[in-house]
Amino acid sequence: MKRFTFSLKIFFIVVVFLLAGNEATQAQNGYILSGFRDVQQSSYLNPAFASGARVVIGLPLISNFSTGLVTTAGGLNNFFSKKAGSDSLYLDLSQVINNGQAQDKITEFLDNDFLFAGFKAGNTFITLGVRQHVFVQTILDRDLLRLFWNGNADYENQTLDMSHTAVTEYHMMDYHLGISIPIGEKFRIGARFHLLQGLSNISTENNGITMKTSRDNNGNIDLQAYTNFRVNTSGLPDSNDFNPGDYLLNFDNLGFSLDLGIDVQVTKQLWVNASFLNWGSVNYRSNTTSYYPSKDSVNFNGASIDINNNNPFDHLGDTLQQLFDIKNEPRNYKIKLPTRFIIGAEYYTADLLNSFSVLFSGRSFKEYFEPAVSVGYTRFVSSHFSVKANYTWIKDAPLNVGFAMAVNFSPFQLYLYSDNVPGLFQWDRQKYVQAGFGLNIRIAPRNTRKDPNNPEAIKNLRPDIKMK
Repeated sequence: MKRFTFSLKIFFIVVVFLLAGNEATQAQNGYILSGFRDVQQSSYLNPAFASGARVVIGLPLISNFSTGLVTTAGGLNNFFSKKAGSDSLYLDLSQVINNGQAQDKITEFLDNDFLFAGFKAGNTFITLGVRQHVFVQTILDRDLLRLFWNGNADYENQTLDMSHTAVTEYHMMDYHLGISIPIGEKFRIGARFHLLQGLSNISTENNGITMKTSRDNNGNIDLQAYTNFRVNTSGLPDSNDFNPGDYLLNFDNLGFSLDLGIDVQVTKQLWVNASFLNWGSVNYRSNTTSYYPSKDSVNFNGASIDINNNNPFDHLGDTLQQLFDIKNEPRNYKIKLPTRFIIGAEYYTADLLNSFSVLFSGRSFKEYFEPAVSVGYTRFVSSHFSVKANYTWIKDAPLNVGFAMAVNFSPFQLYLYSDNVPGLFQWDRQKYVQAGFGLNIRIAPRNTRKDPNNPEAIKNLRPDIKMK
């Protein structure tokens, strides 16, 4: 096989081109905070929600922090194996390749508030803040893993289709302003407006790569590849010349999005709600580069991708660098954001100390749709303490048992939550791992929940709508 000079940077770019795909979903605080009304940050899932507090001030950087990992391959331990006679691990993709799925998805996310505040003005509740979003998602197509791990020699006269593989990355700052307003005695509507500062992004306009290996009459390898992709990037740091100040203060990549919500009191004990989140787009104009192949198809004689599992990057990188002949040019572009809708309901027992909740969530972008269903139980133990437990079914990770708690010792509020508590203890074996916490200064009316006959008993939990 003809050898070419290997460049790690070129290899990284080539792999990103192969992987870069459709924009993915944004994690927006999971599921368990929906309906957990002691915590004002539950309004991230529905801008109509109000906690009943007069003033909420989040402590900078820690008023809300949420991070998580989703992997459909059954846990990160499926990507590694132990070396015989030792505890050391090595990368082993054979388990993932043979798990019977056409694609596997790995998603990592982090959301945290730099600043958060909310206050009551009459019957209206207003929130504002600055929030950071970091998101990376990789969809691993089976054929790409087969090529990467085994080389193409085992797949003669087979067409490897890698067009379903995808990677999405974004890092953005979110400057938001929300308002929740009562309409009559039964309804409350809400809206949140977002100014988005795009710091870095990888996205693609199209992605189509197939590869077929055959042999001629002389036994020489003939590799045919069809390439049709364009990958756009913006703001990716250069390790040789990276200035954190310039990166964080770059306001050339701006966008806007909108959240809408409604909260309805059907009876004194039954409430229903709905929200539509993340409707908007971001325009990228700064430090943009668009990558594309010089040809739609190539025929490469004598090309065998011979993988050495101890160091597969050298062999694969050399061949792909020559094969695709990637060009690049500066090019501004625009991306639409993935949207999410939530429909939920809550039922309170007669003493108003217990509630049962259910929600349906759907995330979508282009042809991608991710449904989820969550059911929960909340117990208001005292004016200082409330807990919630829930079960969530997600399309890619169906078994999740969550827990949340809020501790109120005026004027401080501490809350902790996780959509999948077992994942915190066996994170390398779980499909979904998520945890979050926050610390607020919360000034609220005296809780009246001790008197269950008081019609204002859930004032601190519910929007300030007159009870009948």
